[in-house]
Formats: sequence, C-alpha cells, structure tokens
Amino acid sequence: MEFVELINQIVAAEQNASQLVQEAQSREAGLDEDLAQETADLRERYMERARRRVGIVEETETAHAQEEIAELDRRLQDSLAALNRAYESHRDQWVDTLLARIVGTTP
Repeated sequence: MEFVELINQIVAAEQNASQLVQEAQSREAGLDEDLAQETADLRERYMERARRRVGIVEETETAHAQEEIAELDRRLQDSLAALNRAYESHRDQWVDTLLARIVGTTP
C-alpha cells in the first residue's frame, strides 16, 4: 500500500467519522425536541386531569355544603316552631311570672 493511499483512507475515515458525528448530533437535537414536546404534552394532560378533578371536587363540596345548609335550615325551622309552640302554650304563665318578678311579688 502506498503512502498516498494510506493518507486517502485516513482522510476518508475522518470524513466518515465527521459525518457520523453530525448525524448523531442531528439525531440528538431531534430527540431533544421530541423530548421537550412529549414533556409539554404530558404536562398539559396532567394539568387537564387536575382541572377535571378540581372541578369534580368543587361540585362535590358545593353539593355537600348545600346539603349541610339545608339541614341547618331545617333544624332552625324546627327550633323556631318548637319555640313558637312553647310561647303559645306558656305565654300567659311567662307574662305573669315576669310581671311578678319585676314587681317583686310571688306569682
């Protein structure tokens, strides 16, 4: 093998190696872009799932709060009705008792 042929083979190997490096760098850049896009897609899907779950929790909590408010309203109405019944049945006795205490006499 001649010296020139050896040099040509070395140059060809160097060019081949440079081409392989460029291809690898190109693939790496493409992979980086693909990874960035996939990451963005995953993030968006996660955020969408989180938004849906938050919406479900809000609906559930709102419904629960409305049920509790309705129950408290019912209990309030029951208490008011009981108080009104007690007032109607004991009104005269309470008036007499209050008047007697104010005046200082025994009913």
